[in-house]
Amino acid sequence: MSPNFKKLLFIYILFIFMAAEASAIGFERREEPEKEYSIYTFPAPIAIPGVQNALVVGTLINNLKVPWIKDGYFDIIGGLGWGEGSKWFEGKKFKGGGLAILDFPLISSKFTFSPSIEYVELFAYPISERGINSDPDKTLYLLGERAYSFIGELSYYFFNKQLELFYTYFKVDFDPYGYVDYKENFINAGNAGMSDSPHVDRFGILIDDTDNRRDPRIGYSIQFDRWDWPSRWKEEASFFQYDLDISGYIPIQEQKLIFVANQFFSTSKIKTPGQVDRYICNEQEISINPSCQGILDMFYEKNLEESKKPKGTGLGGRFKLRGYREGRFFDSHTNFRALELRWYFNETQIDFDFIVQKGVFAGFQFAIFYEQGTVSPDLGHSFWENFKDSYGVAFRGLFNSVVFRADLGFSDEGSALTIWYGHPF
Repeated sequence: MSPNFKKLLFIYILFIFMAAEASAIGFERREEPEKEYSIYTFPAPIAIPGVQNALVVGTLINNLKVPWIKDGYFDIIGGLGWGEGSKWFEGKKFKGGGLAILDFPLISSKFTFSPSIEYVELFAYPISERGINSDPDKTLYLLGERAYSFIGELSYYFFNKQLELFYTYFKVDFDPYGYVDYKENFINAGNAGMSDSPHVDRFGILIDDTDNRRDPRIGYSIQFDRWDWPSRWKEEASFFQYDLDISGYIPIQEQKLIFVANQFFSTSKIKTPGQVDRYICNEQEISINPSCQGILDMFYEKNLEESKKPKGTGLGGRFKLRGYREGRFFDSHTNFRALELRWYFNETQIDFDFIVQKGVFAGFQFAIFYEQGTVSPDLGHSFWENFKDSYGVAFRGLFNSVVFRADLGFSDEGSALTIWYGHPF
């Protein structure tokens, strides 16, 4: 991040703090129903392209009151999930669960803590080779037998939650199984030097000058994050990552048709290079293949070069380039932009109150989207060229507390179906 950009960001934040007595930055929040207790218990499918399909039985409890804090409300969400496991685990089933408390007020409703804990068994995560032109068939898979993750986020809000300062702590304790390299060779966790207890720190600021945080229809949002990433195995570098996410929301037809534009930048800076071991062929290996040492030296030089490079936010999957699998492209820097047209139909406010179901159904949304993105080793010409395209359609169900979405994306590598919760931007 350049010194000039840091100065401009500081001046903008200072201006907002100086105006802190105002009730809003620019756009007033949309009027919402009075906060009432609600509970949803539901079967919730998820589909993360290239990672996992599963069925989750979840419960969402909204607007639990903290009696000793004025306007102090918080939410709870939890669930258990099952799905097909990776082929690397010989047909065993994936399973997991989690529990999260959202925006629990500490001193006041403006200062909140959001802790969560998750547990998963038998998981695999794909990582492509570096670069926008990487071969889709060359994929590394990180494998874990089981993992516990803890996330704790402290947030402080200004205005009507239109300005948020936050710190997030991510901690993972897991039993690494190993990884499968680009040539589908399995390397066990001990030989890979995989960390079994990595943690990540994130600091950030969010300016959400829209009419509604959950379902914005007019306004803009700007979010800046700074991540501190550790290495996950000994050959991978540790690095700092900086993300800037900007979205604009323009109503076209009485807030029934909304045009949305998103621009995202990510850059990274090396912290500590990874450790790469050199392997020497023995006499027997040389007798079988005289070029053995030359081949190993070539791989050593390639891995050594990779170990000195950081990573920006990847493209592909749930949020960016939805026509590709999760994390399909990565490099040191990322440039992404998207347009989405959202049409709200059959909007309503249907109250329901069954035995374990109480809440409000708000309607449906249909969307079409077009996206472009690239990753680059530097911030020169390659950062602004050679974009990959993705386009598709989406269907969303709206409740007063959550957005369910199914996005079908298309690209030059086929199609990908995402089933997730919350808008992509």
